Amino acid sequence: MSSKLHDDNLLHIWREEQHTIASQVIIPPESSSVVVSQTNGTRYVYLSPYTSSNINGQTTTECDKNYLLIGGVDVSFSAVDNEDAVAVYVILKYDKSTLSNNDPSPPPEVVYRSHKFYKLTTPYIPSYLAFREIDPIMELITEQCNHKPHLTPNVILVDGNGQWHDRRAGLACAVGVKCKLPTIGVGKTFYSLDHEMEKSDVLRDVKNSVQSWYDDHCKQEQGRTESDNMECRGEIVVDNESIPLHSNKMRVKRESPSPMAYEEMLVKLHQVCSGLAIPMRSGMDQNDIVLAHALVGHGGNNLTNNNGGNCNKSSKPARGSKNPIYVSCGSHVSLLEAVSLVAWTSVVRIPEPIREADLHGRQLLRDQNR
Repeated sequence: MSSKLHDDNLLHIWREEQHTIASQVIIPPESSSVVVSQTNGTRYVYLSPYTSSNINGQTTTECDKNYLLIGGVDVSFSAVDNEDAVAVYVILKYDKSTLSNNDPSPPPEVVYRSHKFYKLTTPYIPSYLAFREIDPIMELITEQCNHKPHLTPNVILVDGNGQWHDRRAGLACAVGVKCKLPTIGVGKTFYSLDHEMEKSDVLRDVKNSVQSWYDDHCKQEQGRTESDNMECRGEIVVDNESIPLHSNKMRVKRESPSPMAYEEMLVKLHQVCSGLAIPMRSGMDQNDIVLAHALVGHGGNNLTNNNGGNCNKSSKPARGSKNPIYVSCGSHVSLLEAVSLVAWTSVVRIPEPIREADLHGRQLLRDQNR
């Protein structure tokens, strides 16, 4: 009984702290340079290659007009001892011209990497992930800002949700509020706000959105030359119709495209843009606030090995990721800018700063457990 009372009191304290964090989140207005076109008669908007007045405003010595410093944080957990974890913080240096051209080479340079092993003392409780991971993450960021301030990133990508959270205070929001830097939440798996909507529902709606875009694109493609169709390469397509986030009882069931047809559509999507973003709203109504985007069809670029060779030996046509990631604001960045940045830093499904942190953390744990 006393343990239950203690847990309830702790959750109450955590909820109050999350409400405080949510109240301190700063979301700037969308930059007028983000949206470049909307195809007449369709529901799709095209975002320009990544340009952000909000993020570019965070200048450092290393980050001048030509470069962008992008951080990534991730926490990995031991498969041997469920109390062992390691937090990793990396900073990648990007050539801005590479971002705007959606050119995967040359690869970004890792200019900073740090980690911290720690013991888990808090169990995983849905919607309270931040309290398991925030302390070691903030120690790493604070140490970098104090000792190598010239490498302070323009933005930090966080492995975890931002405003896509029951109390609008996911891990990315907590990091952004505490370090006062732009942060973006990247969820690898779907988190249900109403606790009724299932991952299969979201995946079906994502596939249906890809199908609708493909049908619309084929209509618009008629009468265009191949060069006309390739002009928008590097842009992001945003669907103006959101995923209906409500319970299964109220959802309209639609048949999804077959797996083969879906992959063929993603090949076409990859040929003309850098991904498709589908809005995810806080409730059932189309007037409810958009808190996140499900991003699909991003990545799909060839990786190079240390010798400059192509790591992708597949003869299949290139396509972006068929499984979505979920992008939401942490703080000090707008949602469309967040989606743009995540898409253009994704060589594969997971954006490179987070992927680099994840791979390094896994290797550290393997080395520790030998």
